[in-house]
Order: sequence, then structure tokens, then C-alpha cells
Amino acid sequence: MLSVVLGGILIIMFAWWLFVPHRISPASIFVERGEPFYKVVRQLKDREVVASPWLFSKVGIVAGLDRRVVPGRYDFSRKASNFGIMRKLWRGDIAYMTLTIPEGVNLRQIGSLLSRRCGTDRRIFDSLVRDSLYLANLGIKTGFAEGYLFPETYRFEWGISANDAITAMVNQFFAHVDGTITARADSMGYSLPDLLAMASIIEREGFFSDEYPVIASVYYNRFRRGMKLQADPTVIYGMGGLDRDLSVDDYKFPSAYNTYIHKGLPPTPICSPGMTAISAALYPDSTDYLYFVADGSGRHVFTKTYQEHLAAIRDVKRGRRSN
Repeated sequence: MLSVVLGGILIIMFAWWLFVPHRISPASIFVERGEPFYKVVRQLKDREVVASPWLFSKVGIVAGLDRRVVPGRYDFSRKASNFGIMRKLWRGDIAYMTLTIPEGVNLRQIGSLLSRRCGTDRRIFDSLVRDSLYLANLGIKTGFAEGYLFPETYRFEWGISANDAITAMVNQFFAHVDGTITARADSMGYSLPDLLAMASIIEREGFFSDEYPVIASVYYNRFRRGMKLQADPTVIYGMGGLDRDLSVDDYKFPSAYNTYIHKGLPPTPICSPGMTAISAALYPDSTDYLYFVADGSGRHVFTKTYQEHLAAIRDVKRGRRSN
């Protein structure tokens, strides 16, 4: 009789331990691929998610949990039972992050976003986006991924590998930039890399989408006249980015991307352009404009001659002083 009572008490205690929620301070663990179960349990103990790691480990092994924990980040907060914790691991209920890649960001900025928001290894990312063999397998023949990581909102698991993130973004790119677009570029005498280089400049120069085709017309007009593009964003890109306005000396910076020094397009795109900029590069407005200057509101004043351009600059400066 005593053994029956003791057995009942043990069953009740085990059921209480297994199913009754206990308070947990917000905590996260990250399970590496192939990580032994005992290390997972150790993390849970160190984060004070489980109070009886030995029992948790034994029950997990009996349940087969040690053979199926999905790698990734697991978040815990408020209250949870040991059964709930095991079920979370069993289901692979890992944390997912919503990551928005805005139009006009470059590889350096994308790598930073992935590292900060998703825990992606930045060094591997930086290596892969310059790995010509790896990129060729994804359909990128230029040996550099700039311009091919499509600006979009993604749902990535925390800790996503650089390979998986890059593959997802490149696949999204080719889902949007299809044969119709490349055929149009071919008819204009431009390769896909050329198209993206032009679209990337338009993306960085423009702010309001209705101006994109006009900006495109300026650069195509300069092309036809054999002029240098003289696009400020290419100078900034070649300098590795700036947190200030360009100075007079900056325009002399010795970079292959400096379109004040070199004629033609930069060697690669300078950012990831969106479809609005790509469309503008494919279908520019028909204008006689050769110059434009920012008016301080995000818009631009477009002019046909250098004298008109200088006058527009003076007007803009006067307007800024009066404001």
C-alpha cells in the first residue's frame, strides 16, 4: 500500500514538473547544426529556462528529442512548462525575422542588415558575394553580386546562413528581372549588368519615382553625346560611402567608379535598384536635358545647357538661404 502511495506521489510530482508552467525571464538560445543535445540542455540551464537539467535531459532522450532538435534561435518568455519547452524544440519553433531590404542599399549595407537582424555570418556573406564560381551557379556571370540582391521584404529564420539569404534574394531578383526585361535591354544595346548599373545610378539619384525616367533621360543623353556621366553616387560608392556631402577634392578620388574621371558606366551597379528604377532605365523619357540639380525638397531642376544649369544652382542656393 505504501509503495502505491509513493508511486502516486511520484507520478503527481512528475506530472507537475512536466506540465505546470513556471516563470521564465526573457531568454534565447541558439542551436547550431549538429549540436549535441546535452549542450542544448546546458544552454537552457544557463539561461534559467529549465531548473532540472538532468531530468529534462533524460526525459528528452526517452522521447527522442535528442535526435531531432532543429537548428536555429529559440525564444522563451513569461511562463512555460517543461513539456511546452520540449514541444517547442520538437516542432522546431525557431524565431523568424522580417527583414526589409530597401531599394538603393548596397552589399555592405545588406550584409550589415543580415548580420544585425538575422545573425548571419558577415564574413561568409562578404566572401560569397565576391565568389565568381558560387555566383555563376546562381546565374550571376559578373563575379560580383552588387545589384542582384533584390530589394524586398523577406521572412528569414534567425541565424540564416549567408548562402541561404543570398540565394533567396537572387532568386527573387530573377523572378522579377525576366526574359522580357533582358530582351528590352538587348534591343537598346545594353547587357543586364549595364542595365543594372544605369538603374542603380537612377535609384541613388532619385527620390520621387515620377522623376526616375527624366533622370534616366539625362544620362542617356550624356551617353549619346560622349559626355561623362558625372554621377555623384558613383563617387560616393567608390569611396566606400560617406556620411557628409562631397567636397571638391572628392570628385578627383581615384576610383574605377568615379564617373567624373572615367567615361561610361561604372564597372558594376552601385546598389540594388528596385523595379521602378529598372523600368526607368528601360523606358527613359524623351528629353533634351543634360543637367539636373537637387532643389532641397527631394526633387530636381532639369536643364538643357550648362549655362542654364549654373543658373539653376544659383537659384537653388538663393532659395535655401532665404528659407
